[in-house]
Amino acid sequence: MEIDSVLSDLMVKAYTHQKQGELSLAIQSWNALANYKSSDHELRANAHLNLGNLHLQQGNNDIAYEFMAKAISANPNSAEAFYCLAYMEQEKENFVEAIKFFESALKLNSNDAGAFNNLANCYVSLNKTHKTIKNYTQAISIDSKYIAAYYNRGNAYTKIAENKLALKDLTKAIELDKKFYQAYYNCGSVYNRLGKNRLAEKDLEKAKALAKAEIEETTKQRD
Repeated sequence: MEIDSVLSDLMVKAYTHQKQGELSLAIQSWNALANYKSSDHELRANAHLNLGNLHLQQGNNDIAYEFMAKAISANPNSAEAFYCLAYMEQEKENFVEAIKFFESALKLNSNDAGAFNNLANCYVSLNKTHKTIKNYTQAISIDSKYIAAYYNRGNAYTKIAENKLALKDLTKAIELDKKFYQAYYNCGSVYNRLGKNRLAEKDLEKAKALAKAEIEETTKQRD
């Protein structure tokens, strides 16, 4: 019972420091928990996962990567750890490695719309458009209001000249976010390619007006 109370105290301290933004103190507490002799595999995996996230917040990416790998060693069923490794590889533009980790994460949690969206983004960078579209579609099937996935899939359709499908997705993104000026701009570009100049002009003007309003609002908030 004494051991249980020590572990409990360490976890409370770690989460409290983390919640209060005291990252260095949180790291100390998670390290203590990870190295505590009575911590089981699940507790160690959780500690390593949190240590990885904390070091990532501090910009210590290499250390964060090590802890995520340790989390997987302690618990090979940690979808979150695989996802974090995938994200870090994606940030380094190691897209092939990122894809492997995203696929591992999705084997463990096939309902992660964000992971499918990011997996598709990796395929964009590798110019594998059909795999890109397939994974954006998976993301949308999980979350029917996933604005970024509609927008991204719309852009992917433009690459293979599927203009009607592109317009459908970009229009859906606008329906979900009326201020999404990038989607208006891309719609206008598609209409231009189709020779529908009046519709193109309308969307391009809307994009310009929304972008200007956003810049003005951002400037106002800074002042």
